[in-house]
Amino acid sequence: MPISEETKLFYKNRKSEETKLFYKNRKIELISARTESGMEEIWKQADKDYLPHELGSTKGAKKVLVENERTEVSSYVQLEKNAWRSKVASNNPFIKIQTAIAILFDRNPEAVFDPLSKRFVANTKVVEKLYHRTWTDTNIGAKKELRKFIFNLAKYGWSPARRYYKRAVRKNMNAITRFNLETQDFEFQKRDMVDVDDVFFETKSPFDVWIDDLAKPDDPRSRRDWLWREVFDKMSFEAMLDDLNVDYKVGDFKFSTFTETRDEQKKRFTSSDLIDVYFYENRQKDVFLLESDEKVFFESPITIDCKETSLVDTYWNLRNTDSPYGIGLNEIMRGNKILLDRVKNMTIDQVVLAIYKMVFAANTEQLDDEGGETISIEPGKVKKIINPSNIKIFEIPSPDKEAFVMIEMLEKDIEDDTGITKTLEGEISGKTAFEVAQAQQGALKRLGTPLRNIKSALEWDAKLTVNLMRMIYSVPKVYTILESQLITEYTAAVNNDKDRYFVDEKGQFNALKYREFQLNLEANSEGEFKPTKDKNFLMVKPHYLDWEGEIVIRIESMIEMSKPLERQQKLEMSNLLLPIIYQGIANPMAIPVLIKPAKQILEIYDEDVADWLPEEWLAGQVQMPLMGQGLLQDGQVGQEARRLVPEEQISAPATEMGAVQSAAQQLTP
Repeated sequence: MPISEETKLFYKNRKSEETKLFYKNRKIELISARTESGMEEIWKQADKDYLPHELGSTKGAKKVLVENERTEVSSYVQLEKNAWRSKVASNNPFIKIQTAIAILFDRNPEAVFDPLSKRFVANTKVVEKLYHRTWTDTNIGAKKELRKFIFNLAKYGWSPARRYYKRAVRKNMNAITRFNLETQDFEFQKRDMVDVDDVFFETKSPFDVWIDDLAKPDDPRSRRDWLWREVFDKMSFEAMLDDLNVDYKVGDFKFSTFTETRDEQKKRFTSSDLIDVYFYENRQKDVFLLESDEKVFFESPITIDCKETSLVDTYWNLRNTDSPYGIGLNEIMRGNKILLDRVKNMTIDQVVLAIYKMVFAANTEQLDDEGGETISIEPGKVKKIINPSNIKIFEIPSPDKEAFVMIEMLEKDIEDDTGITKTLEGEISGKTAFEVAQAQQGALKRLGTPLRNIKSALEWDAKLTVNLMRMIYSVPKVYTILESQLITEYTAAVNNDKDRYFVDEKGQFNALKYREFQLNLEANSEGEFKPTKDKNFLMVKPHYLDWEGEIVIRIESMIEMSKPLERQQKLEMSNLLLPIIYQGIANPMAIPVLIKPAKQILEIYDEDVADWLPEEWLAGQVQMPLMGQGLLQDGQVGQEARRLVPEEQISAPATEMGAVQSAAQQLTP
């Protein structure tokens, strides 16, 4: 987004050189603090262990990759004499991490928006729908980014991301305006192609992010500042400089074939003319700047309305109370994985020796074709020797059951360490569908901590998203209309809506076009937006975004729920809820007492009260019987129950019905 002359002047007046000097020293502190923490070595090891590989030679090399159980580090050593030995590495890190992604992210996150006051109730559904749209819109691609966010979280134990306004435009593209099918002729017109222009969620590699060394886990506001790095090619970097309208030109910077500061990434890039760009945000100084080649070429205030940094991060499991970097699955299982690889390979070696038996021979002549002292076992080949009785075959027994028990034990230990069990990986662990579902739900409890951490990160992200939407969607496109006839037609088309136009100081008529989305909402007579089954498009006016309140992520909505278990829970909840509804119909005076436990039951099962309770209960329009009028008769109660509740759901046991009726009679006059 281009920087205005007012912003440039603002930063000149606040002594920008002091900010640049502060950033130069702060960059060194951030990078040094992370390096000294030792986290990068843990992350690099996770990269090596995650990829399916063998602990053996590659591409004909004589060196093989083996595990040193003392240092717990893989290294290449000479094993020419033992080249026959098994060097298979288990794929446990790959399997566990992929299973975690499949479990923790099956559906888009859902949020409950609780307005701060009555003033914000009318717009709650608008803001809620707009937030959900950021996850469902494929052009934004936030769902794919969230999958990568969870991948980094499980693999490294810490995952950073950024929520910000992204505008990606390819300028002066030759857009096709006309095409002749017969002559195959094209007509073009220069036009800017907008790829992205919206609120954006972007996952970052932990290697490219440095956060405040005083940051605490579970406290986003303890991150005073952060630094992240991105790689640009020369053309993209030049386009960014033009878009920012800065004084620097592309010729003022040095480019290289590989980025000099990216040791681990050098083999990944083959493009030429690359450059590292560092982005820095500081919430205390209210500064956002860009630097490359030791030149700070852009500086502005933080571009989020709430004046928080755009960082969203969390951990998998807590390392300690002072470290924001968590412990990932690979680090958790690594010790047992090394033992498992060793026992598995030793077992395979014993099987090989049991099949290809060792041969011992006394000193004799012509053991091999050259008369040497070695002989190799080769099927279908006949060798001539002087005295065959001098050759003895050494019998190697097959592996005992203890070896397989040990393998099974180590695999179970890895399951206990990570919480990713065979049941979660798809192994059948019950005789019936319900037993399987119960086992799966029980196994999910081990993932409760990572789930809560993801929930906290997404709730912070939702706060940033709402602030960004309020800032971005409130800015309309302005079209000046000069012809009076067109002005008349426009005002009639918008029903003379004052929010859709204005007249400037020059007397010119300006039409306003705000962003329009398919939110399937409509406003009632009181101006409150409610969901509708019709496909309604809503032009988001600035006052629709006037909202404050609490946002709670329903993290369970992201997890794939077993259908048998879901049906069982519905029936269980119905057996508790329907007797209460039935008694409320029978005795309207008891409804104020009954509605509270009914709402508690629905809250426990994560159900919307509007989907289950009668509208009269929620609207507070229950008609109390007059003195002497009496209550509904039994026949009338049955008719009312069938009207409000589907007949197939009225299946409460008589004991529960009697208990609810007895309690209601005791609490009501």
